[in-house]
Amino acid sequence: MLPGSIVIGGVMNKLTQQEFQDRVQAVARARKIFINLTDGRLDNAFILYQEVLAETERAIIINTLTSGNRPPALFDQFERPKCPDCGANLMFRPVPINPEGIKVQLVCENPECDTVLNSEMSIEDWAKELQSGLKQVTPEQ
Repeated sequence: MLPGSIVIGGVMNKLTQQEFQDRVQAVARARKIFINLTDGRLDNAFILYQEVLAETERAIIINTLTSGNRPPALFDQFERPKCPDCGANLMFRPVPINPEGIKVQLVCENPECDTVLNSEMSIEDWAKELQSGLKQVTPEQ
């Protein structure tokens, strides 16, 4: 599992795999021990766990929507290609097999920009390129 991005108090933080696993285990312990005392509310069970039993201080509220109205994605940990028209980040959209050989469309995340770029590279190929830090790869328009 890859480290995840979280927002705590408006500041973006990265969780390592160990920190993420620690939080998951703490939430599981909170549920097991305190859920019956909090009318089935996991958030209150976690607060109670943190105040009573926790050996490690953890933020109570975590907003996992680091990218507006979409859930976190694998590509959030990399610097994304930029839209040639407006400079916003491009989002990856896999497409079904087609005669043109297009495997991925890169869609501008700016709602006021309608740029869609086609790429013959697969999602896996893009992940490798972004992971290696090559920022010069440009899809066909």
